[in-house]
Amino acid sequence: MRLYWCDDLNVPVLDPHDVADRCSRLVPVYVTKPGDVRPAFKVDIEITRRAVEYELGDSSLADMIPADEVVLLNKIPGYADQADEVVVRGRILGHRFYDVVEGRWRFRPLFEGVSEILARRAGWWAVVDMDELPAGYDVHGDRVLEGSLPERRYAHVAVSTRGGSIHGVAKLFRGRRLHIIKSWRARPRLPPSRPSDLKLFAEINRTYIERKARRAVDFLNGVISRYKLPVVVSYSGGKDSLVALDLTARTGHQFAILFNDTGLEAPETYQNVGQVAERYGAELLVASAGDRFWRALDEFGPPARDYRWCCKVIKMAPITKTLLERFPQGAISVVGQRAAESFQRARLKPISASRWVAKTIVAAPLQDWTALEVWGYIFLHGLPYNKAYERGFDRLGCVVCPANEMAELELVRISYPNIYERLEEKISERYGDENYLRYGLWRWRNIPGDLKRFVKLSIKAEYPVKIRRTEEGLELIGVRPDAATALQLLKMLGEVRLEGDGVRVARRDGHLRLSGDLSRIEGRGALDAAALVVRASICGHCDLCISWCPTGALRRDSDGRFAVDEGRCIGCLLCSKACPSAQYLVYRVFDEGGRGDGGTNY
Repeated sequence: MRLYWCDDLNVPVLDPHDVADRCSRLVPVYVTKPGDVRPAFKVDIEITRRAVEYELGDSSLADMIPADEVVLLNKIPGYADQADEVVVRGRILGHRFYDVVEGRWRFRPLFEGVSEILARRAGWWAVVDMDELPAGYDVHGDRVLEGSLPERRYAHVAVSTRGGSIHGVAKLFRGRRLHIIKSWRARPRLPPSRPSDLKLFAEINRTYIERKARRAVDFLNGVISRYKLPVVVSYSGGKDSLVALDLTARTGHQFAILFNDTGLEAPETYQNVGQVAERYGAELLVASAGDRFWRALDEFGPPARDYRWCCKVIKMAPITKTLLERFPQGAISVVGQRAAESFQRARLKPISASRWVAKTIVAAPLQDWTALEVWGYIFLHGLPYNKAYERGFDRLGCVVCPANEMAELELVRISYPNIYERLEEKISERYGDENYLRYGLWRWRNIPGDLKRFVKLSIKAEYPVKIRRTEEGLELIGVRPDAATALQLLKMLGEVRLEGDGVRVARRDGHLRLSGDLSRIEGRGALDAAALVVRASICGHCDLCISWCPTGALRRDSDGRFAVDEGRCIGCLLCSKACPSAQYLVYRVFDEGGRGDGGTNY
């Protein structure tokens, strides 16, 4: 979607044809793709203004980020942590980015932002005795004709050639050198200020927003008519699911609301869910994980971006159980999924069969919407959005999610100290090294290179279980399985017999042999057997395995232990596919080359 800016009213425009009679001066807005821009709330403005003051050393430049106008933010790659393009009056003022080392937001001026700094002769700036500003070039002090340079190394400086035709941005390096990062043909200063707000933006774009909404409602009506199943809206408390819910209400069909209470939600989310359920008068289903996250944390260790057991334990498991119990015949699950959110979601289809709940169809009416269109709809219709957005969060969910950037976790630390301090205590107990908290290293099992450059680790993150490949088969290190449970689960592979000081499993294609403590496994299918032993050792009590069993062969007995009905079990091992222990501690640490945890060859 191309975005424009109406200079007459100082608001974004989604389709220039709809506003031709009101906007005589329209300019295209060039943002970094995918360009999922969002409005800046008051706290975003304050954060950005502080970043400008700190970076450029001049409080007078903070007014470049106006508090009484529509300002947009566009999340961008290329930085070690969260970073956003800052759009003011339709022009790119610069990038705000979170510096993990300094633990604060900083600002890199660009384009019209540099033009403002140079025109005002404020902050850090320099005019140099050059006709071009090649990226990567170091300008020494004897070539600076005039300017004001910082004392702090690596601060950003607005730079101009002597004739003023080329502008750029540089970093101050050792020896008072200006290292040119980027340059471009000089641009004009920002146009004059004019007050504007999001309600005005929504009203100006009413025709476009309603046209898009009608298409979404038609899409939902088509899905409901085709599948003829009960309708449930998966509501997270976020902006996207709020609009998806309102669009579902506009179809006129009855629907229920499903809220997944992970136990890690913001207080504002609980308030919003109650408010929304009351507004729409719909049945509210709560898929609650209780304190399952904290109990599983002791078993699995902290979740990470490459070790996200938590999604299965506190999201998929309670959602699956709740939907199966309430809609055993299947349902249409309306979700707020958008392609612009991530590359992964961009590959998803607007209609698909649920990967988790049999006979459930997932419908995504917002698949082709942008964040700005979603917010436009919310303000146009006065929907009760979650006030956590006004704290500076641009996405909502588990507040201590490993997918969060450090900038977001700093907001969590300030806004929700009770949850953050509990996580902090757990991580400190496990690792001790303060770097794991300071730099958010717990969020990875394999630390990325941009963090390794400046962090010296005294310890390495470990999985609670290791698997070593031996000449005879596999060796499990760190497992302490419940023997009775392990013997039950091994029935999925064949007839289980106790032989001498070990266990033999008779399979159709051979035999498996396990040592008495189940830590050594030999024979065909050893990896599947290892997964079952690990499941008997580490369990998040999510019961996804039971929900996924297609024949009802797996259940818990009166003591809470797993029991397998051999007469029903077909050996499909779908339960291991669903189990976070099997997936994250066994299958995913082995690739085709037989590599194990941490990339070690066995």
